Amino acid sequence: MEIKKDEWLKSCIESIIFIAESPVKTASIAACLQISEKKVAELLNLLEKEYIDKNRGFMLRKTGGGYRFYSNPQFHEQLREFVKSNISTYLSQAALETLAIALYRQPVTRTQVAEIRGVRTDSVFQTLIDKGLIRESGRLKEPGNPKIYKVTERLYEILGLNTNSDLPPLKDFEEESS
Repeated sequence: MEIKKDEWLKSCIESIIFIAESPVKTASIAACLQISEKKVAELLNLLEKEYIDKNRGFMLRKTGGGYRFYSNPQFHEQLREFVKSNISTYLSQAALETLAIALYRQPVTRTQVAEIRGVRTDSVFQTLIDKGLIRESGRLKEPGNPKIYKVTERLYEILGLNTNSDLPPLKDFEEESS
């Protein structure tokens, strides 16, 4: 009987994650289903393994402090072809560079980013704030008290990252460019 209940619970978890607009925390699932977080974690691990074993078109990943469904990277080429005609650039090269600097060096000021990029970044910062990708996180205690910025959970979610430790080391990029 326990197997049937676990299958039903896994289906409930899939449904919850499917409709969620942001990563779902194990505590939220546990509260909703009135089961322990340990049981939720066990079921999430089973689901993750099932999707991999069956080579599904999607996968379950921990990101942004919770769980989300993502497309299986194995089908990257097919998905790219499918969306190729609908791809539009959402961020400029300057915005992408600014995001990369903020992500790796956070917390960071506009001046620090401008020094690295070699150009002013005021309008780029405003665009990234408007898109919810970076946020003000305080002020430096130095003359002028410049604002400091960090990337948002939304950016981690978009990138499929859980923390900065999931980022590739910068040395990997330095070796490629030499």
